This record gives sequence, structure tokens and C-alpha cells, in this order.
Amino acid sequence: MSDNIELSVVLGLLGIFSIAGSIGNALVLYIYSRKRDITTSSLFILTLAGTDFFTSIIIIPYNITVLHLNYRLQYELACKAYMFLITCNVPFSAFIMVAIAFDRFFCICHPFLHAITIPRAKIIILTMGLFACLLGIITSMCYGIVPYIHATDVNSTVNAVSNASLEINATVNYSITNAVKMAPGNNTVSNELAGMCYLSNDIFDISFTNIYQKIYAGFYLISFLVVFVLYGLIYRSIHIRRAQKARRKRASLFPSSPTEYSGAETQLTILNGNDNDSNEPEQRKFRKKTIGIKEKVLYANIRTAAMLFIVTIVFLFAFLPAWLMAHELMSYNMVVFYMYFIYNVANPVIYAFMNNSFREDLKMLYKRIFQIM
Repeated sequence: MSDNIELSVVLGLLGIFSIAGSIGNALVLYIYSRKRDITTSSLFILTLAGTDFFTSIIIIPYNITVLHLNYRLQYELACKAYMFLITCNVPFSAFIMVAIAFDRFFCICHPFLHAITIPRAKIIILTMGLFACLLGIITSMCYGIVPYIHATDVNSTVNAVSNASLEINATVNYSITNAVKMAPGNNTVSNELAGMCYLSNDIFDISFTNIYQKIYAGFYLISFLVVFVLYGLIYRSIHIRRAQKARRKRASLFPSSPTEYSGAETQLTILNGNDNDSNEPEQRKFRKKTIGIKEKVLYANIRTAAMLFIVTIVFLFAFLPAWLMAHELMSYNMVVFYMYFIYNVANPVIYAFMNNSFREDLKMLYKRIFQIM
């Protein structure tokens, strides 16, 4: 596939992702923001939907423009804003995935701790957002508009740079390499690079950028590992509870002794002077109702955890090819690289398939829209 055809395919895909992501995430924001009983999981879903909506309506169109201009943005502010947006968006989504995993872990494995409440969840989101913005600011300071580069410096610069961004490492280096190849002579290389948004040592030098790149890439890897460990612990807890429930069920069907009753119930009947077990059916009914409510809450948490686990898996594997390409562990393919934006479109589809409440709310919304029309 030629470069022009490949670029056209990427621009078309990004346009589709932008439109679909804007509509889908707008629906998620509308439905979840109208819920009366906001839980921590709902808050994290709203945050994800807000991030995906912003990506779809701002970052993806910005990306389309930058690709169309071949990174020749001409203005420092446009270059730094672009770098800020694409490098604070990815880690923020990764941090949200980690927060969701911790939230589900505490809800299912330690439900009585109430470790993550609504106020704490808001603080966590704000803290992660500020930290992601800090990462974006640092990255934006590493880049600027190329005024002039001598031909002898181009190859050494391209080879020395291992970009701090998932996207720019693969794409800008790729574009600059093409620009160098297309130049008819060494004297025209500087003209080919002039105006391009690329690495700048005005604030930070190359060695700082290389170190920062490793730290930035490490956040993705650490998030990946933490999420899988937490969901592994959740699965283990669910498996243990199911085994315990099965044992209790077998014990109730085949009691070890016909006179096996609760000591608390016996003491209660003796203290009340009522030895005919008249309250026993009511007590059993109350216990069954209490256990039923607890199990219902637990199953709801498990269903939510399963849905958010799928969201996390899609996020991690959507970014994996781009991450591997950025670190030269996989050969660069422009179309495959930009498929990571599909994550911003996938979440509403996952909610529609795995969340009955969301699906019903969506049907009601469509009915109201058609009635108005």
C-alpha cells in the first residue's frame, strides 16, 4: 500500500471514529448523568465517557489535521498543544482503568471496608487528571517547530530520539524519515523539515527526553500489570465464595445431625419462654431475605466488574500494537497504529451489550426521540 493510500485510509478511519465516538459517548454521558443513585462505578464510567467524548470531538479531529499537514503546524502553540493533548489523554485513561480495578476489588473482595466512596473517587479522579496533565506539559516542553536543521544533523537526531509519546515516536519519526528520503539533495533537507512539530532541546535535552520516555512507557506497563493482578484477585475471591456457597447448600440438604439448629435461635426461644419454635419460620424467612439481598448486591457488583474488565481489556489491547511499534518491537504500520482510537468508540457498544439498565435507558431515549420526530 502506497503512503498516500495508507494516509487516506487512516484519515477515513479517524473520521469514522470521531463521529461514532462523539455520538456514542454523548449518549453514555446523557444516560449516566441522569441516574439518581450515582455509585463509584457510575462516576468512573462518566469520567471515561467524558474522556472518550473529548478525544472523539477534539483530539481525533486535531490528529486528522496534523496528519493532513504532515506535522507542519508552523506555530509553537499548535505543536505544544497537540503534544499535550495526545500525551495526557492516554495515561489518564490508563489511570482510570487502574482506579476502576481497585474499586471493583474493594466492592467484591472487601465490601464492608467502603474504601472508595463517592468523595474519595472524585479526589482520585482529580489527582489522576492533574498528574496526567503534568505528563502532557512535560512532553509539550520537549517539542517545538523546527526552524532549520543541517543535513548532517538530521540522521543523528532521528536515530537519537526515542519519543515520549506513543504516537509521535512511530509517526513523526516515520514522517521525517520520509521527508529526508524525498529531499532531492542535502541542501534541501532543512526546507523539508522546516515548520515541522518535532523534538526540541530549547527546554530539555535529548538525554532527559530519553529518560522521560522510559518513565512514560512504564506507566502503561505498570497499569497493565496492576489491573491484571487485581482482576485475578477478584476472580479468586468469586471462585472461593462460590465454593463456600456450594458447601453450605450441600450441608443444608444433608445435615450432619437431625438436631442441628442455631444456638442463637435456641437461646432466643428459651429467654422468651417460648419453646415451641413459633418464631423459627419468620427468622428463617428473614435470614433468607437478608442473604438474598447480599447475594443480589454481590452479583450486581460482579456483573459491573465483568463489564468494566472487558472495557479494560479492550483499552489495553487497543494500545498494545501502538506501544510495541513506538518501541520498535513491532514493524510500523500506519493503519494498525491508529486503530488504538477504536477504544474511544468501543465503550458505548460494550455498555449496550453488557448492561441491561443502560440498554433499557437507551431504548427509552430512542422512543422519546422518535415520538418527538
